[in-house]
Amino acid sequence: MEKVFSANEQAMIFEAEKPDLIVWRLWSMKESAYKARLRVQKQIQINPKDFDCQIVNDQKGMVHCGSKMYRTRSEINDDFVHTQAFSKEFDDSLFSKVIAIDQSRSGSKQLYNAAILSVVTSANPEESDVVIRKNSLGIPELYKMGKKMPFLCSLSHHGRYGSYVISDYQKNQNGVSPCKP
Repeated sequence: MEKVFSANEQAMIFEAEKPDLIVWRLWSMKESAYKARLRVQKQIQINPKDFDCQIVNDQKGMVHCGSKMYRTRSEINDDFVHTQAFSKEFDDSLFSKVIAIDQSRSGSKQLYNAAILSVVTSANPEESDVVIRKNSLGIPELYKMGKKMPFLCSLSHHGRYGSYVISDYQKNQNGVSPCKP
């Protein structure tokens, strides 16, 4: 607890009616803010205590990391906790979905295929032409016929569930979306 959570976060956990749920929500918030920060700062720096969480309500939260603040939105149910983090650089997601993973098959492959299908359905490229590759920092990126697509992609999977979030990079940069409805 002391290696991962601040004194304020530990107090939230110990005072909670369901402490396990708060642990997983705070961890989910930290992980999503870490991924958002990695996209901007382009350097791997893993110290969970650098990310200080505040829970606003059942869905909303905030994560502070240095001078940066990330807004979070969490989906919590009996099966999973899923959180998205938003900064002013990247604050809109086109697709966000949690999927059940068939544990007899590769969870990563199922997740990649589901994310690709979301892009294919929206942007209308040929499905066989779209692939996901991780860059040197381990960040997934979408490519069509060898050319990087204008989307940000985040993938996460643990146990029986996986999730993907796809944001429109160009819209976040200039307010205009190249993505077809």
